Amino acid sequence: MDSESIAGLVGLTIGLLVLVALSIFEFRAYRREHDGEGMLHHWAHAHLHMPHWRRPRH
Repeated sequence: MDSESIAGLVGLTIGLLVLVALSIFEFRAYRREHDGEGMLHHWAHAHLHMPHWRRPRH
């Protein structure tokens, strides 16, 4: 591996670590602001009960 490849992998690793850290921070902040309700639970409650998402019954 040459130095450019190593630098690219190090940059990618740092970027992914920052992304994961910010995601964890956002999930915790959202949970604090919404009385313990998680983002996925909120999204599922808002969107999965929509009638056009259900398959028609025969």
